[in-house]
Amino acid sequence: MEAELTEDTFRALARSSPWRFTALHFTWRTWPDVDVECWLRRPGRLRVRDARGDRVVEEEASALPEPVLRADGLVASRPRAYTHDIDDPMWDNYVFVSMLDPEELSEDVTLSDLRSEPLAGRETWWARAVPGEGYEPRCGCCPLLWSRISDWYEYGDGAPEWEPPAGTVYPEAYDIALDVATGVVVRLSPVGGSRSDLAFETTIHEAEMSVASA
Repeated sequence: MEAELTEDTFRALARSSPWRFTALHFTWRTWPDVDVECWLRRPGRLRVRDARGDRVVEEEASALPEPVLRADGLVASRPRAYTHDIDDPMWDNYVFVSMLDPEELSEDVTLSDLRSEPLAGRETWWARAVPGEGYEPRCGCCPLLWSRISDWYEYGDGAPEWEPPAGTVYPEAYDIALDVATGVVVRLSPVGGSRSDLAFETTIHEAEMSVASA
């Protein structure tokens, strides 16, 4: 059953990535135009190629637990990360891991301006996202949606009197695109704010789909 784009299906796609593909060849471009070519094979194996050459990152991975699926094949609910270690290997920081599995976009994030528009010839769902008070990134120091909320929990311990460093200007929102076949974040762009290093783009060259997503 093919899902139609709604807020509900966008959130479901954001939590579905671990069960949609088993291997991925892609290029991750971050500011300022730093390209890393990657070959990911789940579970636990990543090869990367950048200006310094090829390297392999391998991590021990547990068996992938079965999620609760919806009628459209997307994930309705999944085991918590702290009970099942299903993260892909990290490259540079946890934004990379969340780009591959953007579960943090599935809850406590306000979505608007949804649209379906191809990117690089692939079906892609777009949304404007604003983190809410309950937004829980995979890693507080490098969230997908850097914001006062993420800094408040990471550096202020939720204290009411906490204030960010002087001169900090957070983005008003983020424009985010999810590749429908894989659930991977293929573009993220901050709207406003004082940091230009938050944007990235993921170009998918080839994907090996899982049986569950077929």
